Amino acid sequence: MNKALAQLIKISNVTGKDATLTQGGGGNTSVKTDDGKSMYIKASGTALKDMDEKQGWRRLNIDDVLGILTDKTIASLDTSRREIEVVNRLLICCDDNAKSQARPSVEAHLHALLDKVVIHLHPNAVGSYVNCKKGQELMNQLFKDQKLPPLWVSYADPGFMLATKIKSLVADYKKQYNAMPAILFLEKHGLFITASTDTKALKIVRDVIKKCNSKLKQIKAAKLKKIAVEKINSCKLAVRKAFFNATGQYTSVSYFYDNEIASFMKEKQAVKMLSSQAIAPDELVYANGPALWFEKCSAQRIEAKLKRQINSGNKPATTFLVKNVGLFVTAKKFSSLVIRDIVASSLFIRANAARLGGLITLNKRQQQFINQWESEAFRKKMATGAGHGQLVGRIAVVTGAGSGLGKAIAIGLARAGACVVLADIDAASAENTARIIKEELPLSQSLVLKCNVTDEKSVKDGFGKILDEFGGLDILVNAAGVAPAGPMTEIPVEKWRFALEVNLTGYFLMAQNAAKIMIAQGMAGAIVNLTSKSGLEASKNNTPYNATKAGEIHMARGWALELGQYGIRVNCVAAGNVFEGSKIWNPRYIKECAEKYDIMPEEVIPYYISKTALNKEIKGRDIADSIVFLCSDSARKITGQTIVTDAGQVMVR
Repeated sequence: MNKALAQLIKISNVTGKDATLTQGGGGNTSVKTDDGKSMYIKASGTALKDMDEKQGWRRLNIDDVLGILTDKTIASLDTSRREIEVVNRLLICCDDNAKSQARPSVEAHLHALLDKVVIHLHPNAVGSYVNCKKGQELMNQLFKDQKLPPLWVSYADPGFMLATKIKSLVADYKKQYNAMPAILFLEKHGLFITASTDTKALKIVRDVIKKCNSKLKQIKAAKLKKIAVEKINSCKLAVRKAFFNATGQYTSVSYFYDNEIASFMKEKQAVKMLSSQAIAPDELVYANGPALWFEKCSAQRIEAKLKRQINSGNKPATTFLVKNVGLFVTAKKFSSLVIRDIVASSLFIRANAARLGGLITLNKRQQQFINQWESEAFRKKMATGAGHGQLVGRIAVVTGAGSGLGKAIAIGLARAGACVVLADIDAASAENTARIIKEELPLSQSLVLKCNVTDEKSVKDGFGKILDEFGGLDILVNAAGVAPAGPMTEIPVEKWRFALEVNLTGYFLMAQNAAKIMIAQGMAGAIVNLTSKSGLEASKNNTPYNATKAGEIHMARGWALELGQYGIRVNCVAAGNVFEGSKIWNPRYIKECAEKYDIMPEEVIPYYISKTALNKEIKGRDIADSIVFLCSDSARKITGQTIVTDAGQVMVR
């Protein structure tokens, strides 16, 4: 590996693993080659800790990068056109022949101005000063014994304007001290460290953090009060409902409670500290500003506050602090972990900056720039993923998701943007479905849930895990089923009872528990029973299957009448014969069908296809598409109905 690239990965991984130094995809690093012609730099949106020799960086020609700052045509452009032009020009400066679409950091021209190794971080310790009214004065005192003093950079919009400002300040610094500044403190932003080697740069980082922390109040480990699960879940449902009512967006809700959060909630001025604006770009980009504070968890109060933000032209907050309970985050599960770190950083900075002399925040114009800056939007998209599809953000549970139609339905719901819980008694098969979804949709969210749908405790515990993982529920698809076949005079009663348990009791228990959550959540919902054409038109030698599939349809009709008052829609999809990946259509069952119709086993599938009006084989995706439709807003006025997806074999009259 190239020496400069190896150094880049080293400094990135070391600093990126510490959430007190930088969070999420924030921070930047760069290392120049020995000949001074090229520079390896972190790619935009990549987390420092995730960089390796294959990904997360770009290499640029330094002269070309510096040329951006001297190009008067760029400086003359209006803000939005200028920043887009800079992004495009930086891509042109790349000389690594990379096939990926990764962008070099938008701060690349700033890095090109500095020494060989550059580390840009957003440390909690430094943030406490750069977001403080007396920050520059305090830093001068802290570093008064430094041979070469740090360079204080008053706030400038990130990107081109910041680079232009630092170019001028660095030139003045060199004239005064005949040397490059090693430490740059950026007001309302963070820290730049620059040195001739990676070892020196990392040492300076450690020294700066230690010195800054020496005057700050540190959070002490303490035994946390245990919060009742019922209380946490109640708050999750309230937050989710409020966010949906205010924004129209479905989202997961995650819960966090630790020493950092507990410590801040004990602050006497906690409410005042959070009442100000965002303190730094990351807080604005990822969390839409500071967390909202609530003495009690009330969906109505949360909704009202969010609507006031929106009506004022602001983005709605995504984080909520409930006194004596903890932090709730409305975001994808993996994004919520990043947001939690950003919030924890903000709480630490706010508390310490207030003690040091008063907090300063981004003003309205500065926030507007960040919110409209295409580079920040790109960074957030890279870090969190952009949702798409009819069911974006909705939380769905599918039974029997490890194989057959359950597997196809789970994949279909994930493709439509839903967070999918893969429930199956066979956890290994459900894990396989999860792998398939992840390979196709890397940013999708799924949860494997080992669940016996016929066991009341297993089902109840399963829904508890769903609330713990995602904080709500919008969709239930009952797809786990069995089909014991045989003549009515010969089939054992155990097989009859087994079919009743799985196909009826299983559907009932899942729907009962799902409905309770949907009612408590107050956001409507959709339940779909996967039934069969055999539930509408009986088939020979299929007594347990005929009876239970017909029962599923009638149960759904009754549930539709009961749950309609809560906006919960209940429908059925009566599937035709789906052979692809089916456990039901196994060699033994095919042999029984062959005997029933006096044909050869290899003729069974063509025979069944020939019975359809379309003369087409039905695939799992056909069933999944019907279910996605019934769960979407396109079917918002459909309930108590059965869609027959069988290529025209059974005509419902």
